[in-house]
Amino acid sequence: MPTRRMIFTLLVMDAVGHNFQGAWRNPQARNREFKKFDLWVDLAKKAEAAKVDAFFFTDIIGVGGQYKGSRDIVFEMAVNVPIADCTMLVPAMAQQTSDIGFLYTSSVISHHPFVFARAASTLDHLSNGRIGWNIVTSANERAFKNLGLPADLSHEDRYNWAKEYVDVVYKLWEGSWDEGAVVDDAARGVYADPNKIHDINHVGPRYQVEGFNLMEPSPQRTPLLAQAGGSPAGLDFASRHAELMFLSAFTPEAITAQVETVRGMAREHGRLDDDIRFLQGLMFVTGSTDEEAYRKWSELEQYRSPEAQTAYFASLSGTDLGKYDPATPLEELLDEIPGIRGAFLSVINAWPAGMKPTVTDFLTSLSLPQMVVGSPETIADKLFEYQAAGVDGVQVMNAVMPGSYDDFFEHLVPVFQDKGLMQKEYRPGTLREKVFDTDSPSIAKTHPAYGYRGMFA
Repeated sequence: MPTRRMIFTLLVMDAVGHNFQGAWRNPQARNREFKKFDLWVDLAKKAEAAKVDAFFFTDIIGVGGQYKGSRDIVFEMAVNVPIADCTMLVPAMAQQTSDIGFLYTSSVISHHPFVFARAASTLDHLSNGRIGWNIVTSANERAFKNLGLPADLSHEDRYNWAKEYVDVVYKLWEGSWDEGAVVDDAARGVYADPNKIHDINHVGPRYQVEGFNLMEPSPQRTPLLAQAGGSPAGLDFASRHAELMFLSAFTPEAITAQVETVRGMAREHGRLDDDIRFLQGLMFVTGSTDEEAYRKWSELEQYRSPEAQTAYFASLSGTDLGKYDPATPLEELLDEIPGIRGAFLSVINAWPAGMKPTVTDFLTSLSLPQMVVGSPETIADKLFEYQAAGVDGVQVMNAVMPGSYDDFFEHLVPVFQDKGLMQKEYRPGTLREKVFDTDSPSIAKTHPAYGYRGMFA
């Protein structure tokens, strides 16, 4: 039996296509209903009945990608476009549920921190403390150009931007309203104590923010904070700020190494090992037997578009592999495309001895580390392996909406719960209280955000 149950979130995007490009053509898919409340509210109710911890909405504000020099396939195959604003869905889903959480992505370039702080506080109030924020810096050049921003920022510059951004929102959430500022005394005619509300007067290299958060402190004050980062700068940022971190490693050995690295860095920043939970993105395909599961996987793959998958990889890496002969051995491209040399080498080193993986092999194997295929028992055994490597939870990915999750609820959840891998009931309280099994909705005292509480009193 595991020492701690795992956290389960549903990794979704308010779009036609997400990770499994082309799956929207599957006759069982309802992906094209992404712009309808019914799809999302129904899924929220079923996820809560299954005791899933939270939804995790990923998002983008700049759609890139191309195939053979053209971006036509991006629109034809709906490669992450059209994409809607997921924050419009959260209130509707929260109103129809009582316990499941809602983490959403907002880039530091998307909104001014003053505006974002109020919006997040509002959502946290409306959901009774069930909101989380995935902090991203945005690496997509088109996202910067869409907003009229310089697109040539270095990796270090982007994370310096993020450092000031969180500095501002922490001051607004934790420092601008003292404890007890909200009096709510109708008899005396006093709603808030003016002596306990303060301007933050932030002056930094990018932002000058005078005032206080326009929304009173929400149940969590600071939403549950999530972050993903595999670079040295990203790992350092996560070690300082993340409460949930999304792993960028896939083998047990690499997972253990990344977890140990981040926890070691977090300790240097005064945080505790238990302050961060690590989540792994996985896509489950299950059947009553392993053989049936692999048949289902094969059927799903009939709808994956190689061209769209190539364009999707181009949007992530900036490299259009469609320009190369699909039969080209990867080793011939190592020096020609240095930016993704590491990704090529990982496939070359994993390939059977004496065989040379090609461009096609690379593209078709990209999702393999995230695919977990088999009977419920087989998949549960795989999760125990991940847990032993240091994984605290799973970002459950989908190929078909909502069918991938219906299979998860029906076939995998009961087995996971019986084996102690998944909760059978929700803990009372906010999202932070549920995830960390704590009686306090507040961010940990070891987190840098907590240091802003009362600083302006």
